Amino acid sequence: MTSATPQDRRINRRTIIRGAAWSAPVIAVAAAAPSAAASPREFRIAPLSDFAATRCVATSAGTARFRVTLRGAAAPVGTPVALQLPAGLTFTAGGTTANVTTVADGVVNVPAFTVTGPAGSYAITGTVNAQVSPAQVFGDVNPSPGTVTELRRSVGPATTAPTFSTVAMTGITTATLGAISGDQAATGTVSTGSNAAVIVSPGGSVQIWGNNSGTQAPAHSILAVGGTNVSGVRFVDSWTSVQTANAGAGGVAAGATGAAVYQWYRNGTGAGPLTTTPVTGISGNVIDAQSNDGYSYVLTSTGLYWWANTGATAAATLIAGTAGATQFSSYAVRETAYTFGGAVLMANGSVQTWSTAAHTLTPRAGFPASIRSIEAGPSAVFALTNDGGLYSSGGAFSSSTGGANWTQRATGVSAFSTWSVSNYSGGSYINATGAVTQFFAASASGIAYTTAARALASGVQAVKVFASDGTYLALGSDRRVYAWGGNLDSGGATLPAAVTGISNAIDLNVWGYHQPSGSFYGGGYIITSTTC
Repeated sequence: MTSATPQDRRINRRTIIRGAAWSAPVIAVAAAAPSAAASPREFRIAPLSDFAATRCVATSAGTARFRVTLRGAAAPVGTPVALQLPAGLTFTAGGTTANVTTVADGVVNVPAFTVTGPAGSYAITGTVNAQVSPAQVFGDVNPSPGTVTELRRSVGPATTAPTFSTVAMTGITTATLGAISGDQAATGTVSTGSNAAVIVSPGGSVQIWGNNSGTQAPAHSILAVGGTNVSGVRFVDSWTSVQTANAGAGGVAAGATGAAVYQWYRNGTGAGPLTTTPVTGISGNVIDAQSNDGYSYVLTSTGLYWWANTGATAAATLIAGTAGATQFSSYAVRETAYTFGGAVLMANGSVQTWSTAAHTLTPRAGFPASIRSIEAGPSAVFALTNDGGLYSSGGAFSSSTGGANWTQRATGVSAFSTWSVSNYSGGSYINATGAVTQFFAASASGIAYTTAARALASGVQAVKVFASDGTYLALGSDRRVYAWGGNLDSGGATLPAAVTGISNAIDLNVWGYHQPSGSFYGGGYIITSTTC
């Protein structure tokens, strides 16, 4: 299946997205001395508020906070706490460590800091005493503007190790985020079936390109409605049909409110103009927007909306009962049959899913508590909890311990990315030390959940991971992109290697497609920018 991941899912739950992908590693520092009147073990420290940041822009003091308790009550004012920033973050006053003290109610305000590393997820560690477990405050960092390069994977069977090449986009120098998808089109042995869109600052216009969108890389065109360029966009996603002889493609672009949502679409013959139209019937402030072959979705403060996205007009329908939902994940695959659906994290913390044209929600019983991000596919739903637990649910895990029920698959996870198709699922995640683990399960083949370490270069920590069927990417703390191919049932699986010619990477995305019993296709895009 294809994979396209919107990047601007604002901090709310995790608070961190997707998902996106989360945090960089953090190392606890030696503790400051506790109060002489208390046993060191009676102190506790916990995260109080996570943070959102933009690369190269200072984050104000007190945006990230901890809370310290003593014997269950707020610690006295002046209790010392040691703070450690991960690689890529620097205190405005200098350095990556700081000794601070609690204020009223045991609150610890993290001093102002700036992100100089790539976009991704990071964690700040607070330690109140060496004999007490440290705590982490998580945050999601949005990229600063940069140039765009398309990444292309070689085409081949599972037993053939892939190679990766790049195409520099012309004239895009201030891209901030975007999405990419693709199909089985190829030029020679190189995947060229991608369709992408990136938001350009200032102004929030959208540049699109792709094999089915009318403008092939390195050229691109601006998204417009009736001759007027779309602007103010904060969320974008794209889709590509993988059905044989179907060259359909499209996407969604959304501004801050439901009154500023647009769809673009080109019909399945791949001929004729690209049609862009406003989407009606949406209200509230936009939280996320996603688009797949057949249906598009926008989550707002009012609830989750859907609409059929292959027409000249688009009118959205609100899914009843979704007001207050904090995030969602959707999918669609159109091959010999059409499969679609998704999952939504409700206001009460429960998970509900849909897979019918009426978009009727069904509770996903047994969900874990305190979910901060979810991802859904045809045969699996994943959830990452606030304490770093990664859980799976779905038919792809029927041959694994715990089966299709909600089951914890990993602990200490700070970021993850997944994919799934019929009875197959895989992905990758980052732990608290910045190490990457790839995983796989396939009930159709009787393969139980299995994992394998995927090391980047020596001393390099991962800050983001992106997974698709057979194509995997990681963004390193050294601002390089590491790519590898193959799933864990494949003899052609490779180890991560830095993409040649790419440095100063600050964000990226991936897509991948595996033809049933056929070849693997894939690619992505990379945003690069100079040092702050």
